[in-house]
Amino acid sequence: MARLIVVGCVLALLGFVGLAGLAVPAWGHEDHSWVRNPRYIMASGGHCCSEQHCRPVAAGEVVATPTGWLHAPTNTTLFYSSIAIYPTEDPAGRMFRCVMGGALVCVFEGIGG
Repeated sequence: MARLIVVGCVLALLGFVGLAGLAVPAWGHEDHSWVRNPRYIMASGGHCCSEQHCRPVAAGEVVATPTGWLHAPTNTTLFYSSIAIYPTEDPAGRMFRCVMGGALVCVFEGIGG
């Protein structure tokens, strides 16, 4: 009888932990719908991006150079003079980047970035 109670408690705990894990947003599914704001435009004049093109910047992915932000994976630079560099609206102050067609098209600078 005591063994059944222990097994039942363990199963209940595992179920609770599993449900709690569902409440934590996955990296790729965070809400950053703020990037759809119509004021965010690329240097070419089109809208910067949507959630499918915009992601938080991974360490070393976007690097500050003397002339602009270099997107290391695509070797494209968004020059500081571009209209497509904005302050981030991310609640945590993280830097975001938008890549379309294999090129960096918008940067949302993080706090201190």
